[in-house]
Amino acid sequence: MPDHILSSDNIVHVGAILYLTGFLFRNQLILRALIILGDIIYVLYFYFAPEVPLWGGIFWSAMFMLVNAAMIAAIVSDRMHFRLSRSERRLFGLLKELSPGQFRKLLSLAREQIAVSHLAITVEDKPLDELYFVLDREIEIEKKGNRAVIPSDTFIGEIAFLLSQPASATVTIEPGTPYFVWNVRDLKHLMQAKPDLGTALNLALNRKMAAKIAASGFLGEMSRAAAQGTSGQGF
Repeated sequence: MPDHILSSDNIVHVGAILYLTGFLFRNQLILRALIILGDIIYVLYFYFAPEVPLWGGIFWSAMFMLVNAAMIAAIVSDRMHFRLSRSERRLFGLLKELSPGQFRKLLSLAREQIAVSHLAITVEDKPLDELYFVLDREIEIEKKGNRAVIPSDTFIGEIAFLLSQPASATVTIEPGTPYFVWNVRDLKHLMQAKPDLGTALNLALNRKMAAKIAASGFLGEMSRAAAQGTSGQGF
């Protein structure tokens, strides 16, 4: 029976079945691996079944194999973790929506810094050209004379970033506070170029925003006003 299936007349059907089976999987690794196996079968068929090998078919099957092998390598690389500093590992753990590959792209645009004194990273009613993520220490927010303190490990400027509006509050961090900063224009270009990363980052921004709303009624009022389009500003 196996000899009959693998005969020159039937082996092409084995390749087609491998192709068809691959398309039933959503997992890209399994899908592409099965397609590569199908292409191997096609190469054998094009070489052995005709009296003269079909070199055109062999060439293109080989090209498909190489492309899928390259994509498998890219997918595996994207899922692999990589060497990070302590602060980078902390940030990666806090941005659970991003894959290792997406985080690596995000990190390539980031500047890691430590505040050497009390630092106002956003100023009320001033344009905001950068997005921040503050680690380790509490954050002070002041809006129209009202003050609030929120925990660290969060984005600062995300509403202004999403709505392309000035900051509506002054945000100050303590000396010794580590933080990451991204240029808004560069980050938006990256999100447009990599829609999957843009989607994941938007989810992370919204999750952190929701955590702020839960932590502070002051921030909740600001965020609800921004969401309703009444203030049109962020912090």
